[in-house]
Amino acid sequence: MSAADGTPSVQLVEVTPEIAAASRVSRHAGFPEALLRQPPIDPAKLVAGDGVDVTIWEKDGFGMFPAGPSGASPLGEVLIDQAGYVSLPYLGRIRAAGETLTTLREVILHRLQGLIIGADVLLRATDRNGKLVVIQGDVAKPGAYPIEQTTRRLSGLLGMAAPNPQRPEQLSITHIRNGQAHAVRLADIYRDPSQDIALYPEDKVIAAMVEEHVVVLGAAGAQGRLVLSKRNYSVIDALGEAHGMNDATAHPKGVYVLRQAETAEPEQPMTLYHFDLTRPDQMGSAGMFRIADGDLLYISDAPFTKVQKVMSVFGGMITGAGNSAVR
Repeated sequence: MSAADGTPSVQLVEVTPEIAAASRVSRHAGFPEALLRQPPIDPAKLVAGDGVDVTIWEKDGFGMFPAGPSGASPLGEVLIDQAGYVSLPYLGRIRAAGETLTTLREVILHRLQGLIIGADVLLRATDRNGKLVVIQGDVAKPGAYPIEQTTRRLSGLLGMAAPNPQRPEQLSITHIRNGQAHAVRLADIYRDPSQDIALYPEDKVIAAMVEEHVVVLGAAGAQGRLVLSKRNYSVIDALGEAHGMNDATAHPKGVYVLRQAETAEPEQPMTLYHFDLTRPDQMGSAGMFRIADGDLLYISDAPFTKVQKVMSVFGGMITGAGNSAVR
């Protein structure tokens, strides 16, 4: 229902401890179970995109691999393709992904046995690394990082990239793999070790500050727009950052939080939460009630005897909910 002039109606709610408790974020988002179950990779094992430098020594063969002055035949760098194979002269395609340099050497030596009576192989990893993860956003050191022993899990990568430490509850860490994105707050990753997921090649991590605000108006010590520094940012938190209420003009019985309707439908009323901070139980509720992004905190002037005067600030019609309106 809306007012005759089309202004949305406002539903007045007297805040109780139950309403305040229900407003809080009690369950934190986490990564899906499928991600949590995946074990860390072995950094020693080769993956697609890795480069391997190959040198072969041939003895009592047919001179298939031309040798240099040292007797070695350097084949140079070979790249593991996206299917996980390397291609070597006379030996064809060899499965390399999932092997270590040691086990890949054994596979190559086995292939050479049918061609060369005596042979040896030297493999060396090149700078071309397929085991990379990328981190971007609100970090001091963005970029591509190799998956090594210390960066096999998300916390290791975050430690290297140094995310913004000022508001860990409001810093969202988004992990992207195969086009699937999942976001968890930094504080929850530090709080819950199970959220420290294993990283895989081509993963992307984006750190982004969640910007949420409340506007403080009326008889506050300082009016303006405040940044929510945590998820359960309360009315008391907002009053503290606004330097409290104005001693000369504020009316502690008339503290209101105006919340927009969840949808843009005209029949959806806005909600006006009322606090009487002269009552100890209401002080407790104000300390628990969670401010949401886009809320407006209004501190009325004294004396403030009629709820309708609040509506002269906010406009529209008012409907009661919960207890009766304050007198």
